[in-house]
Amino acid sequence: MTKGRITRLRLVVGLFVLLTAVVPVAVGAAPGQSADGGAAEMLATPTSMGPATFRVYAHREGLVGHTTANGHVIQENDRFVALPCRCVLSSKDGHEFQVKIEYKGRTAIVPVWDVGPWNIDDNYWDPPEKRRYSDIPQGVPQAAAAYYNGHNGGRDGKGREVRSPAGIDIADGTFWQDLGMTDSDWVTVTFLWMQPEEPELPPLPEGYEHLQTIKFGERPPLDRVEPSGEPGSVYIPQTGHNIIKPIADYWYANGGWRNIGLPLTELFREVTGDGRVRLVQYFERQILELVVQPDGSTMVQSDLIGYAAFAPQEARAPIAPFESNADHWYFPETQHSLSFGFKQEWLEHGGIRAFGYPITEEFSGVTPDGRRYVAQIFERARFEWWPDKVGTSEEITYGLLVTELLRQAGWVS
Repeated sequence: MTKGRITRLRLVVGLFVLLTAVVPVAVGAAPGQSADGGAAEMLATPTSMGPATFRVYAHREGLVGHTTANGHVIQENDRFVALPCRCVLSSKDGHEFQVKIEYKGRTAIVPVWDVGPWNIDDNYWDPPEKRRYSDIPQGVPQAAAAYYNGHNGGRDGKGREVRSPAGIDIADGTFWQDLGMTDSDWVTVTFLWMQPEEPELPPLPEGYEHLQTIKFGERPPLDRVEPSGEPGSVYIPQTGHNIIKPIADYWYANGGWRNIGLPLTELFREVTGDGRVRLVQYFERQILELVVQPDGSTMVQSDLIGYAAFAPQEARAPIAPFESNADHWYFPETQHSLSFGFKQEWLEHGGIRAFGYPITEEFSGVTPDGRRYVAQIFERARFEWWPDKVGTSEEITYGLLVTELLRQAGWVS
């Protein structure tokens, strides 16, 4: 990402949080190497970015087909974590305890469904007076203290020799796809149940007092409703939701169902993971925010949902600048290019206003049922080219990015 254009990426990940840019602390450091390359034992001290955020060494969970401590049968590309204390184990398929994991500019929010690594009673995220191992600083897993400092003779609570400082296991889908990890490494973990209490919410704007408030981690208002009958609003029977006039005007002006998708929720007030309060409506492909000015006037803006979409690391890597021509355009704003059919599609259906800049190069993939495709991700969309649909209206389609994130969160099937 070019410096100066976006210094704080407002990403929508797991539909819970707006993420600030990556914290430059020890990313990729080896188990025996500290953040500044110093002695290994320096790592057995907490590296904290806040009251509930610490740097932790992470392994991939794997174990497809095995059953987690809460009864979940592990699937390929699953999304959850294991922490070394039963005290924060969510119910089967539940989300009572969740963590936010940050790695090299990417973020995932996932539930705790398993116990490990190493211990089963190490609540290292708590202060010493509350944790099982009260002689270890907050934020340092017992395994890390054993590995680096010889705590408990270099053994875990079960007496096994500790062979890594890991304090979290990450399921395959989160590890590989969401975070782009390729091997065990240091990650930044926020233990979301420990977040400070939210401040008192401001009053809703005049005329919007009826809106439902959804706090961090709660299910959005996805249930179907009846037509509201409000002047200028549009009711979409296919999904059973209303679009109020200001959002409907934006929706029509920026491609409607084709670009933005059908509404999946009503307009509601959302409290994000970082405490931001906003009025939003979820659509299949984008999240639209309604901004109400002090004088009552409104404006609508679309989230940069593309940053939450999966893409291979090589596709996200910036490319060298080149001189743009009729078939290939280079965008210095994001250091990516746009070519041929995707360029024509982008131009004909709204360009930067509708889709934003490209944030990956083109990449190929295969669906679970064997269909091949080529895709490219933009700030507000994912374009998909289907060779088996050449010459039809479905040759190029747009990904249902919001639907996919809701499905990952377990809120839609």
